[in-house]
Amino acid sequence: MPLEFEKQKPQPLMLGDKAHYTLSSYDPVHVEVEVPFTTDEEVAMTVETILNQMGATTANLSDETWLKEHFEDVQTADELYAAARAQISEMNAQVAEQQKVGMAVAELTKRLQQAVPTMLLARYRQSVMMNFQQQLAAEGLTIEQFMAHSGATQSDINKMLDDQAVRIAEQEAALDAYAREKKLSVGEEEIPQLLGIPAPEAENFIRQAKSAGQYDQLKDAALHAKAAQVLVAECSCTYNHETEEQGKARFEQVKQLREQYERSFAQDNEGETEASPKPSSGFTLV
Repeated sequence: MPLEFEKQKPQPLMLGDKAHYTLSSYDPVHVEVEVPFTTDEEVAMTVETILNQMGATTANLSDETWLKEHFEDVQTADELYAAARAQISEMNAQVAEQQKVGMAVAELTKRLQQAVPTMLLARYRQSVMMNFQQQLAAEGLTIEQFMAHSGATQSDINKMLDDQAVRIAEQEAALDAYAREKKLSVGEEEIPQLLGIPAPEAENFIRQAKSAGQYDQLKDAALHAKAAQVLVAECSCTYNHETEEQGKARFEQVKQLREQYERSFAQDNEGETEASPKPSSGFTLV
């Protein structure tokens, strides 16, 4: 029996260099979000990390005077552990909401009726490549060093960048179609908030975009961000909460990855006297 290939999607209507996409449905999407369980092990490791960053140990927790001097609104060890648990739980809830956005957009993208033109994909590919290089540069790495460290080949890198470019391009196309159907628009005053641009930098940022001929792209990005907000606000969501056992299994995986990273970092910096940096706990100290 011959293999059945997925029917290739048609090209969108092009008006100039602007593609016009459609969706199979504009009804609310449904997503299922996993809410992490806050484990005792995670709380203990967070407190230990906080203490290590301060040059202290759990022995210091028995000194209430020391606690009052170093933590705000914490007078006992139990209160510190409780505060750490509350903050981790809040972060887990935020992670769940962030997943909700990504999952809703992914579900909407499944409804895209046209393929993103090759010309436009090339632009996304270039942008993805530049972002990847900037991320590596921020860590003091070149692509060659990254490949040597991770074991990835050039083919692996190319596939990763190609897949990411297609994913982003299709998501933007789906949000564009959704925004048009919902008759959404964006005023210039909305751009900073929608794109997370700090208020002091917004005016100059927009001015530079106009000077570079990229203002339309900036407005499109803001429009897609607004479309995502509306999409999430209208979607139906089922929250599945991890069990304690699932939470412990997940945390064990995170712990192993952290230990692997620290071993790798120590090997790369063998002979140096500085201690390997530890991930920030995110906990607020006095």
